[in-house]
Amino acid sequence: MPFMLGIWLSFTYLNLSKNEVKLLLIAVVFLGIVVFVIASAVKNYQYRWLFGVLLNLHLILIGVAIVHIRNDDLESDSDVWVARLTENPAEKEKSVKVILEMQSDVGLVMAYLEKNERSLSLRYGDVIVFHERPKLVEPPMNPEQFDYKKYLARKGISYQVYLKNDSWEKLKESRVNRLYAFSYRLRDFLLETMRNLGVEGEEYSVAAAILLGYDDTLPTELRQKYVAAGSMHILCVSGMHVGVIFMVFSNMLGFLDKRKRWQNLLKQSLLLLLIWFYALLAGLAPSILRSTIMLSFVILGDMLKRNCILLNSLAASAFLLLCIDPSNLFNVGFLLSYCAVIGIVTLQKPIYNLLYIKPKFLDKLWEMTAVTLAAQIATAPFSIYYFHQFPTYFWLSNLFMGPISTVVITGGMVMLLIFFIPYINIGVAFCVKWLIYAMNLIVSWIENLPLSIVKSLYINNVEFACLLIALLLLMLVIEHKKKRLFFGMLSMLLIFSVSQLTRAVMQRGQMSMTVYSINKNTAIDFVCGNEHLMLCDTVLENDPSLLSFSVENNLVREGVFSNGTILSVNSAEFENMYLKKKTNIISFGGKTIGIFDKQSSFGVKMPYRPHLDYYLVIGKQNVDIERLLNCYVIDLLIIDGSVPYYLSQKIIKKAQESGLAYHDVNSDGAFVVSL
Repeated sequence: MPFMLGIWLSFTYLNLSKNEVKLLLIAVVFLGIVVFVIASAVKNYQYRWLFGVLLNLHLILIGVAIVHIRNDDLESDSDVWVARLTENPAEKEKSVKVILEMQSDVGLVMAYLEKNERSLSLRYGDVIVFHERPKLVEPPMNPEQFDYKKYLARKGISYQVYLKNDSWEKLKESRVNRLYAFSYRLRDFLLETMRNLGVEGEEYSVAAAILLGYDDTLPTELRQKYVAAGSMHILCVSGMHVGVIFMVFSNMLGFLDKRKRWQNLLKQSLLLLLIWFYALLAGLAPSILRSTIMLSFVILGDMLKRNCILLNSLAASAFLLLCIDPSNLFNVGFLLSYCAVIGIVTLQKPIYNLLYIKPKFLDKLWEMTAVTLAAQIATAPFSIYYFHQFPTYFWLSNLFMGPISTVVITGGMVMLLIFFIPYINIGVAFCVKWLIYAMNLIVSWIENLPLSIVKSLYINNVEFACLLIALLLLMLVIEHKKKRLFFGMLSMLLIFSVSQLTRAVMQRGQMSMTVYSINKNTAIDFVCGNEHLMLCDTVLENDPSLLSFSVENNLVREGVFSNGTILSVNSAEFENMYLKKKTNIISFGGKTIGIFDKQSSFGVKMPYRPHLDYYLVIGKQNVDIERLLNCYVIDLLIIDGSVPYYLSQKIIKKAQESGLAYHDVNSDGAFVVSL
C-alpha cells in the first residue's frame, strides 16, 4: 500500500525536475541503509514502530522515484525523426496506430499512419524515419470527457503525430527484443493457422481474443454484447485463462503426484514453463503477465514446500508489475483483475455458505454462482466509477459462459497444438467454432433481456472511496468478526448514501447551458432539473452515438442521460416547459441566446438594438461583426466547434478589434454556464 501511495502521489501531484529526482534517489538509498541498520540493531520491541514508519516512508519514496525515472520531454529541434515500433501495429478503421520509441531518447510517441499496404506491413522492431514534428496530446475539451492526455502520459506517451504515406520511410535496420519478436511472430502464425482451419468471421475474432489476447478484429457490436452480458472478462486473456491451462496440464501431469520429491519438482517446473509459454503465445500482454506472475509465486511456494497464502502471492505479483510499469496502478484492467481475485478469495466461501443445497448438480451451480457474485461485488465500484453501468444478468451469463469458455480454451489449445495433423485438426476447429457460435448466441440473448444492463450510474471520487473502504471493511469483518469494523462499514455506506441523496436533490433544481467542443460538429445542451434538450447538427441528430465520447459522461453526471430530447439546431420553432426557440433566437433560464449560421442575415443599423446574453456562431459562413453589433447588444460571442480554424481566427480578430468578448470552444474548451 505505501508503494502504491507513492506512485499515486507522483502521477497525481508531483512533477519533479531532474535535479530533484537525483536528490530523491539519494534519499531513497540513504533511507534504505537506515532501515537496514535499524532492522539489524534495534531488538527492543518497544522501538519496532520506528522500523515500520521508516520502511513505509521508504516504500513511498521508491514509488515516487520509479515514476520519475523517465524522460518524456521532446527537447530536440530536429526536422527528421527516427523511431522504432515498440509493438505490432493496430489496424483502425481509417488509419494504422503504432507506438514509436524515439531514437533521441525522448520517450514514446503515439503515431497514426495513413492506412495502406505499406503501413499495414510494418512489424514490431521496424525503424522508420519521418518529418512531421510530434505534437502534445490535447487535454479533454469537454466536462467529464475521458482524459486521453492523462491516460497516455501514465504510459509514458506525451506526444502524437499523424503521418501521411509520403511523410515517412522504413529503414532497412531492425531493433528488436528477441523474446518479444518471437512472441509476435508465433502469434501471427497461430492466427493465420486458425483462419486456415476454417475459423472465420465473428468466431475467429472471439477465438483470437480468448486464446491469444488479440482483439483488434473484434467488432464493436459484439464487444458491447459481451459487456451487457457481464462476460467481457472472457474475451480478455487473464487469470481464468491461465488457470484453465494450469488445471489441464496439471491433470495431464497427475502421474507425477505423490511420488519422489524430484518428480514433484519436475511437475512444477514443467507447469511453470507451460504457463509462461502460453503467456508468450498471448504476446506477453499485461493482463496475462499479472496472472502468470501470480501463479508462478504459488508454484514456487509449492516447490519450496511452503504453504503459500494466495493474497501474499497476489501482493508480490502486483509489487513486481508496478516496479516494471508504475502506470499499471491506473490501468482499469489491472485493478479489475486484482480486485476480482481478492473478492473470490475473501468473499466466495462466505457467500457459498449462505445456502446449503443437497443435490450435487445444484450445489455445483450455486458454487459457480458464488464465485461470480464474489468477483462482481469486488469489482462493482470500479465498473460504476469508470464505465457508469452494471450488468444485471452477470450471474446468468456466467452459468453458461463459464463452462463453455473453459471447453473453448482447452479445445482451442488442442486445435493449435495439433494444427499439423490432417482431418483431426479440422474436426477440433469445427467444434471450437460452433462452441464460440453458441457463446455469441447466449450473450445476444442475454443482451436482449429486459434491463440487461443498468446505465447512467454515477459516483464521484468521495463516493468511490467510500465504497472501496466499505468493501475492505466487509472483508475484514468476515475475517475478524469485530463490531467496530462492522460499524465502520455502515458509516461508509451512510456517507455514500447521504452524498448520493444530496446530489439528487441538487439536480432537481439545476439549470445550465453547455456548448460542447466537438470537431466539425455542433452540440448545444440545455439542462433543466432532470431533463435536457440537445440542439445539434444533422450529422449528430442522425447518429447520436457519435456524441458518446464527448458528451455522455457529463449527461450521466448531471443525471439527465436517459431523459432528454435531441433536436436539429436548424429547426424553426420549438417550445417546452423551460425553453422556447423561434427561428434563431432561444429563450432559456432568463437568458436570450442568438444562433448565427449561413442562413442568418442582418438589416441596417437600428435605433433600438435587442440585448442578447450569448451569440453562437456555427457553420462555415463568415460573420460580419460590425453589422452584427449594429443589430444586437451582445455580452459574449461563442464560436462553435463546427467553425473551421481559419474562419474562427478571422472572427476572433474582428471581435478583438470591436472589443467584443468571445469564447472559442475549439481552443478554450466547452462553454458551460449555470443559470
